[in-house]
Amino acid sequence: MSTAPARQPLRVALLPLDERPACSRLPAQIAAVVGAEVLLPPAALMPRLREPGDVDALGGWLVRAASNADAAVVSLETLGHGGLIASRTQPRTVAEVTARWQVLAEIAAAGTPVHAVTLITRTPDSDDAMEEPEYWDPHGPALHHLSAELHRGEQPTASHPDELTAARAAVPATVRSDFVRRRLRNHALNLTALELAAAGVLDSLVVGADDTAPWALATAELQQLRLWRTRLETEDRVSVRPGADEATTTLVARTLLHLLDGGPVTVRIEAVDPHGLARVAPYENIPVGRTAAGQIEACGATVHTGPDPDLHLLVHTPDGDGDWAVEPLTKRSTTAARAARALADRAAELLRAGQDVAVADCAQPNGADPLLVDALLRTGLAHRLMSYAGWNTAGNTLGTAVAHAVTAVAARRAGRCDERAQLDLLAHRFIEDRGYMTGVRAELRAALGSTPGRHDHVPDGHPLLDRLATGLTRYAEELPGFHARITPGSVRLPWRRTFEADFDVTTGPAAPTAGVTVAAPSTTTAEETR
Repeated sequence: MSTAPARQPLRVALLPLDERPACSRLPAQIAAVVGAEVLLPPAALMPRLREPGDVDALGGWLVRAASNADAAVVSLETLGHGGLIASRTQPRTVAEVTARWQVLAEIAAAGTPVHAVTLITRTPDSDDAMEEPEYWDPHGPALHHLSAELHRGEQPTASHPDELTAARAAVPATVRSDFVRRRLRNHALNLTALELAAAGVLDSLVVGADDTAPWALATAELQQLRLWRTRLETEDRVSVRPGADEATTTLVARTLLHLLDGGPVTVRIEAVDPHGLARVAPYENIPVGRTAAGQIEACGATVHTGPDPDLHLLVHTPDGDGDWAVEPLTKRSTTAARAARALADRAAELLRAGQDVAVADCAQPNGADPLLVDALLRTGLAHRLMSYAGWNTAGNTLGTAVAHAVTAVAARRAGRCDERAQLDLLAHRFIEDRGYMTGVRAELRAALGSTPGRHDHVPDGHPLLDRLATGLTRYAEELPGFHARITPGSVRLPWRRTFEADFDVTTGPAAPTAGVTVAAPSTTTAEETR
């Protein structure tokens, strides 16, 4: 009697955008849903906030890792500059960066598919220089205004010559020059990335626009890159859309769908208020419905407008109520409460009918809407969702929700879904986005006396870390249907600030522990230790 050969686990070599969990841990959690392994660079080679990674060593690591993987997912900012922040702050030239990208052709020639992400440089409306060139403090808001007026100046019907003159005068000439030259360099690199996709070096490319606005140089550059995508006839493998931190996650999902080869995953975009899909979310430049479609495309799935999709994507659309990071909300309208209940009811209706459902919580930026999450949990069915996300920008949220859900759909279709990993990730998002971002984080910032709109600093060993762990543990224990537990000792602040937190979570009934030592879960792979 013969037996079928054991299926080999899929392996993806990942060069992340930077060392934050959203860029490196989250893609690995997505891959775990299908039982795939993500190869990550050794931590010593990666950037540390403003300190660039070792670009030469990272390029060498990528070549070796890709030779042992089914596909490679690459942040071009990390490969060329040493990380996202380095791409904004370091004086690299176009020639230096493109020379480091030459390894991509070597990897592709060896037969390993390469999927890449590159980003349009942002211009945040803030004087916080933690992630920007040092002159952002104090010139960030003036540069944000200048960016908008430069874009308007290119549109005859929107041009305000006097406003542009005043905007230029508000920024020192040396700062203006450096700001515009950096944008020119990074735009030239993004065009080069498009050429690599057109030439077949890249199997797919995501171009993300981070923290932008309807009037901004980033928006102008995004429009230009879309034109070149069309001219090069690369619409089938190049996605240009809002979003940044989730981009490697969407590419990992796209890669896994291709490797599983189970056919397209169709996604229907829905909203309780269909007009809400036409709203532009904060920090973005196109309607949230278009952002959703772009993220579906980036993940390798297909937008479906008819009945019987593989997945229903329920979008909790922007409501303009505020921002959980800048100024946490204290009062909500009855209209907001009704919208949250209606979406939760729609999710429950679909789940009871045996449909697969993902929820993208885009009502407010930088955190989950407590009204929605609490309504979802009250249905008693939240643990049956394919995915949930509600963090940072709408692009971040939509990319995460879609990547998780389409991977889970494809994994179940192929009979390769790790149901424990699926539930662990779903619980992690509820705990992080609702428990931390719209709960515990405000308590920590109040205790620190943090300035609204600016990042703070929490040194290692600070007593507030115990308060953070207690708050997350309490919220995890309150999640119905998950049996979620925070792993002791796993809670940390990756960049020693309160903006994001990291932790390990496990779900399902706890195993007996008498006399047994249980190791904390880890996303470290064998490749990291080499």
